[in-house]
Amino acid sequence: MVNEMRIKDIATAAQLAILIEVSAPKPGNVTCGRDFEDTRYEHFLASAAAFAPVAGEAAQRGYSAATGRLLIEKIGIGRLIKKAVIEAKHWHRGGNTILGEAMLLLPLCAGAGYALGSEGEVKLNALRECALSVVKAATYKDTIELYKGIGIASPRLRSAESLDVFDPRSLAEIAERRITFYQVMEMSEGDSIARELVQGYPVTFELGYPALRRAYESSGDLRRATVECFLSILSAVPDSLIIKKAGKRIAEDVSKRARRVLEEGVTERALEELDEYLRSEGNLLNPGTTADLVAASLFVGLISGIRP
Repeated sequence: MVNEMRIKDIATAAQLAILIEVSAPKPGNVTCGRDFEDTRYEHFLASAAAFAPVAGEAAQRGYSAATGRLLIEKIGIGRLIKKAVIEAKHWHRGGNTILGEAMLLLPLCAGAGYALGSEGEVKLNALRECALSVVKAATYKDTIELYKGIGIASPRLRSAESLDVFDPRSLAEIAERRITFYQVMEMSEGDSIARELVQGYPVTFELGYPALRRAYESSGDLRRATVECFLSILSAVPDSLIIKKAGKRIAEDVSKRARRVLEEGVTERALEELDEYLRSEGNLLNPGTTADLVAASLFVGLISGIRP
């Protein structure tokens, strides 16, 4: 029963991470009272509700792998990502709300379950190592499931340049060449999420989570700490979604603006000015990948004991 409750805690941490991330007033993102044309705040709430059972399944499968009841390569990260996308779309009519967060959070949930099964607790070093092991163990079948999930989410973006997610021939090529989940992430390393998965979550564990904890310990306000975590990541890592939509130069300029807010003081006026700039031109400069990295950082924070 203790293990069951701990596994449920992992799922709750993932769900809460999504809820806190979208509820914090991060400039340029959907949040309470600030919607996009095709995607609203309640769509993200629906995604969070739908995500918990999938996160729990990932944690349980990680635990089963650690205790010898399942091979680690059979955890099925690709299938779980696709399932998260399908479940989210079942509960709302908006745009893509879960793909990036699912790609980051589900290996973390499986890694947390694995750490729990192997060590009886979830220490952060073990969490990071186990999540990377889960990613490295995933097979070409996970790649195929991931591509199907991306196609369902329809984020209007491509995956690895040589393997177009919307070209049916890509799935045949993945199967023929047995291109693993890890390998396809290596091919997509211009994307911050892919880079996290390949390199063992460096932004999440070395930048996002430490910034979150510092801000939380200073203010005791988790929403404020989440905004500062967002600014810390955005200032140091140009958002790859902005790069894809507007180019590297614009993304670097956004990072400079975020850095200036941090250096000059995170005031309401500074946040409003940055928010207005990022929402110009039809939300072209939405730092969506940064928001996904914030969710991963929140998950780590919640697992480590941070509470609202």
